[in-house]
Amino acid sequence: MPHDNWDDEHIENLLRDFPAIRDDRPKEEVYRRLTQKEPARKRQKQWLPLLVAALAFITIGILVASILSQSGMDSAHNEQSTESGADQSAASTAESAEDRTLQEENAATGDAETSIMESEDAGAARLSIYDEDLEGHTLFTIGVTENAFVIPLSFLIPDAQIMEDFGKENPNTVELYNQYASQIDEQALGFDEYHPYVGRIAMGPEGAEHTLPSDHQYDLASASIGVYTSTLQETFRDAGQVAILNEDGSPVEFNGMEPVVTDVKNVAFYAFTTAAGETYLAPGYGMPFETATEAFQAMKDSPNDFQKSTLPKDIAFSVTETDELVEIEFQSPFDFSSMEEMDAQRMIESFAMTAKSYGKQVQLANTEQPQWLGYDFTMPLKTPVATNNTPWTTE
Repeated sequence: MPHDNWDDEHIENLLRDFPAIRDDRPKEEVYRRLTQKEPARKRQKQWLPLLVAALAFITIGILVASILSQSGMDSAHNEQSTESGADQSAASTAESAEDRTLQEENAATGDAETSIMESEDAGAARLSIYDEDLEGHTLFTIGVTENAFVIPLSFLIPDAQIMEDFGKENPNTVELYNQYASQIDEQALGFDEYHPYVGRIAMGPEGAEHTLPSDHQYDLASASIGVYTSTLQETFRDAGQVAILNEDGSPVEFNGMEPVVTDVKNVAFYAFTTAAGETYLAPGYGMPFETATEAFQAMKDSPNDFQKSTLPKDIAFSVTETDELVEIEFQSPFDFSSMEEMDAQRMIESFAMTAKSYGKQVQLANTEQPQWLGYDFTMPLKTPVATNNTPWTTE
């Protein structure tokens, strides 16, 4: 029921209903308990939390110090590593720089050596043969033909093969011809099959001698006579002359034939391209010029459809001639690199061979390059021993 409805009577009734409280203990016991002092409660030890807190603080301090120390060591280690890495990087950079320097020096040296080798290779690959090329080799020359034009070829035969074939050094031009002419595959080189000559070739007291059989065909026409005599000139150059004889030893009398002088003189050299596409230098047989100046000026033009000028079109130069030297001065600085390499070599060596036919050297003036492909334009060009250097291969 709600408490606000309680009245005094009701409260008295409730109190009356409570059970009676009895204490059966004797008075003495109650008194004794009242007089007995309650033992004092021990105070809680206040220093323990402080100790724990201190220990915790110390522990934390030690941990922090350890962490800081480790961090310092790590930092120092990292710094040392960084410095070491920097040192290594610097050392590596220095080594790389040194390596690059060495590589550059080696490259420069290599380039220089390559340049020298290229120059030497260029010299070795020149169209003509020079004195220095004869070291360890024997020169063999022969005149071959195509379309009634004669082209001189030159071969360098190793001295070892010469010794094997002859058992001696320096065989004469007739011995070389009799040994090797039949071994040359003229058709493979792009020429007509012409050699060996019919008849007998021998060395006589005054030079080479060609004894012809009665059925020879070298005098069928003026063109065939021209080819025959020109091939003799190129084949037996070192013999001085070639006497043409009948089988009885008498001189051949066709077309007023006299001993053929083998020295080709007073001619200009031109480019001749075979049907196989190979280009050679060839003298203008039957087209002599009184002076070297005339010959060099004539070289600007092609004499026919087969022999072509070795010079660029519209080239302009002046010619000065002395007893021993021909100087060609270009009107404007001439750049040999503006030409195809082989064409430029052919031009240079046609100059040298033309001057040689007059017993002279030639010097080129007003050139862009003082030296080029082994040629030195600051001095007279070397005189070739022979032209059209051809690799020595036999059937």
